[in-house]
Amino acid sequence: MARRQEPSGLTLESRWVGGLPLVNAVLDRLRVDHLLGRTLPPADPRSNLAPAKALGVLLRNLVLNERRPIYTQAEWASRVETRLLGLADDETPLLNDDRIGRALDTLFLADRAALMTELVLRVVREFDVDLDQLHNDSTSITFCGQYARANGQEVRGKPTLRVTYGHNKDHRPDLKQLLFVLTVSADGAVPVHYRAMDGNVSDSVTHVDTWETLRRLVGRADFLY
Repeated sequence: MARRQEPSGLTLESRWVGGLPLVNAVLDRLRVDHLLGRTLPPADPRSNLAPAKALGVLLRNLVLNERRPIYTQAEWASRVETRLLGLADDETPLLNDDRIGRALDTLFLADRAALMTELVLRVVREFDVDLDQLHNDSTSITFCGQYARANGQEVRGKPTLRVTYGHNKDHRPDLKQLLFVLTVSADGAVPVHYRAMDGNVSDSVTHVDTWETLRRLVGRADFLY
């Protein structure tokens, strides 16, 4: 946001818009904000900003390829036209790294698999995505550091992933990793299914589960995988 005092005594205020109107048009068609608000567990009554709204800001930032660290989200949002972020004017100052972190904790507790399935089905229906041919591939996500607590134990009754050594596709066998498996449609390369898995999982054991999930998602088995 930039402000300038004009000779007339009026104040000129400018805000960044960028590609947000286009992004919001897609998110609105898919009712993403509503879906987040409906899926997330009840917010802490002491919170002044709903977790779904904080995640909505983070989502828009990621879609626009800003990909700023969480601690800079408030600064970025302060320069953006508030309504395009799904926030009221008095909610932007409430956005900070702590609230976004707590919103991500809330997302962890939600039924993320059901959320993603419903979202993918909405994308397929809304944009008439052809699912006759699906492309699958995996990659490793490399971590620097020990990540000793990322050992696969349950957290708040939810399973977590094990950051550990495996076949590193960045050619860094000295670093720990996770395995990320993504399936997209041949029609527009639309993501339809993903899985994050322990770092020592082999690609060869991922395909049966992926196939079965895709078969349920598509509703038939006569697609090319």
